[in-house]
Amino acid sequence: MAKVKGSPVYRLKLVPHRPLKSALIALLSIALVLAAVVAAYRYAEYKASIERLSPAEAKALRGQLDVMTTESAELRRELATYQLSAEVDRKAGEELRQRVMELREEKAALQRDIDVYRIMTSKKNSNPKGISFGVFSVSPTTDSKHQFKLVIQKLAEGDDDFVGDLKATVVGQQEGKERRFSLHELAINQGESMAATIPLNFKFFQNIDTEILMPDGFTPDRLELAVKSNARRNPVTVEAQLEWPKHK
Repeated sequence: MAKVKGSPVYRLKLVPHRPLKSALIALLSIALVLAAVVAAYRYAEYKASIERLSPAEAKALRGQLDVMTTESAELRRELATYQLSAEVDRKAGEELRQRVMELREEKAALQRDIDVYRIMTSKKNSNPKGISFGVFSVSPTTDSKHQFKLVIQKLAEGDDDFVGDLKATVVGQQEGKERRFSLHELAINQGESMAATIPLNFKFFQNIDTEILMPDGFTPDRLELAVKSNARRNPVTVEAQLEWPKHK
């Protein structure tokens, strides 16, 4: 049987016509929108009134700001003064520490001189020229480098020169074992390399001044010294052990 095509059929619903109700609904919607706008305006005005400052309040705050700015500047000045004072104290403390170390080195040198004089005045004199080791200092320059200074002197009277040689050995600990390094092994070459046996030739004293480099992990304990004269008759050998200076 053939199907007949045509326009669709919709179901209709009959409602009563109430123009007053529709008008009320429209008015209510408009009233709600207006109320929301008014509420938003009132809220914005309220926030503004809270955040807005009166002239007196603004003046008071500006006064507080000026006071705080002045106090901040004063505190900065005081801080700068304290920092300068601390730097001066630090430098003074460092100079005092260096001076104390120098006095200790001088005291040790004087004590060694006294010991040599005692030997010279004894009946059995094994050091007739009074060869002694004066001030001995080791000053760190970097983490591993140090400036080594040693004075060798002749305490006996007379104008004759002392000619001989010096052997210097640094003794310490490395990896739990005793290690020994000749001074020439530690010396940093500056032009001429230091000889294993240092030649001596002086009338009153001779300075040994060189920069040395400590091996990694090596902690020196003492310096062993041996001076031997070149005299053909009765050559003299003077030996000594000097404690290695401690630095804090």
